[in-house]
Amino acid sequence: MDLKTLNRIDKLRRLKSRGPETPKWLKPYHLLFIAFLVIFIFGGVIKMLEHNPI
Repeated sequence: MDLKTLNRIDKLRRLKSRGPETPKWLKPYHLLFIAFLVIFIFGGVIKMLEHNPI
């Protein structure tokens, strides 16, 4: 193989391997959902602490 073909193959390989693929549960909408869930839980904990002062 000549140098031109080798360079083309190398470039294609580098384009293909852009790093690890993001897992399905880390997609943006799932992140938003998890964030809202965390805020909701924290709100519940704060409300419970307000109702039951130690």
